[in-house]
Amino acid sequence: MPKAAFFIHYYHKKSDTFGVSVCLNKEIITVGRFKKGLKEDEKIALLGIIKEHYKKEEDDFYYMDPGICVELHFSSFVHDEIINPTFSKFLYKHNWRDCKLEQLITDRTTITHPDKPLFPDTNITKLNYLLYLKEVSPYFLPFLHNRLLTTIRFPHGLFGESFYQKQCPDYAPSFVETYVKEDIEYILCNNQETLMWLGNQLAFEYHIPFETIHSNGMPSEIVFDLDPPSNDHFHMAIEAAKVLHEILNRLQLQAFLKISGNKGIQIYLPLPEKTFSYDEVRIFTEFIAHFMIEKNPEQFTIERLKKNRNNRLYIDYIQHSEGKTIIAPYSIRGNRGGYVACPIEWKELTNTLHPSQFPMKTVLERLEKGINPFSTYFEAKKRQPFRQVLDILTQIKNKQGFL
Repeated sequence: MPKAAFFIHYYHKKSDTFGVSVCLNKEIITVGRFKKGLKEDEKIALLGIIKEHYKKEEDDFYYMDPGICVELHFSSFVHDEIINPTFSKFLYKHNWRDCKLEQLITDRTTITHPDKPLFPDTNITKLNYLLYLKEVSPYFLPFLHNRLLTTIRFPHGLFGESFYQKQCPDYAPSFVETYVKEDIEYILCNNQETLMWLGNQLAFEYHIPFETIHSNGMPSEIVFDLDPPSNDHFHMAIEAAKVLHEILNRLQLQAFLKISGNKGIQIYLPLPEKTFSYDEVRIFTEFIAHFMIEKNPEQFTIERLKKNRNNRLYIDYIQHSEGKTIIAPYSIRGNRGGYVACPIEWKELTNTLHPSQFPMKTVLERLEKGINPFSTYFEAKKRQPFRQVLDILTQIKNKQGFL
């Protein structure tokens, strides 16, 4: 269990608990209360000090000036509160000003400018973002594991310039794993420490290839990127996703749905590792794209040039190839609202769906409620009946083609 230093801020008589706080710059932040772990003599001594030196009594509370520091173990830090805190020991030589909120987020990265605002249309700070990354990491990291990472860095949030980063910088700490490909030393975001370090550098967008470094150049999944003309045409992505879902259901293929966080929707088909080549997978994606266009040529297109799409939704299957990337599930996007590329349930694919419904706070609340649409994603790789579908389509293409 993680541990950290806190100072006692109050005693609550009714619940017989001790409230603890930490510092954020010059502000005092209350983060929870504890009573477990204290021996009887320790509790009596602590209560004696509080009753002798309390600053204010109000209702059932004795409020204290900062001073008494303790070390607590806790299971997690969620929504600005420590979960399952247990007393460890008194920190007699500890200065209460050194009990900082940052220690609850990361113990291997020094957080700089935690109160920096990030998005024009929100009150999200850098600290809020880092808290999001920590809480979402169990769901986020599996999709980043052993994938060559490209991020978009926003050193000043949405208030300044941004840039793509592929090459791992020389100043990266030792816990950052890397992998060299085509003379680029890529970052592998394989642990929470690396994720927090990247977050502290304000890497917002995490773009990953469709294969891992161990996939032998073969895709680990198929992703259909449904790209409408603009945010105002998001309803077209909803309709396209419904059409594609019906087709995949008929083929008995298991698909997962993700809102991109910007203007589109992405549909995933997990594949068994080291089994299919990109050329083989292209047979399938090409067929599906042409089938959708044949059914509704006025709504869908595979025209890569935007000027020639005529307000039709672009079905991007060409992008699904070695070395190309897609935004990772649970990555925040570099848009004014700071929306998340969030996995959603198929039943959520309604006409009222919109990217603005998935800010960081909402995504964390969903996970806390157990809404984890990609929970069976990696299990599905083993039972995906893709080989049967591919064999049939290969025969069709060899005889007559798709056009």
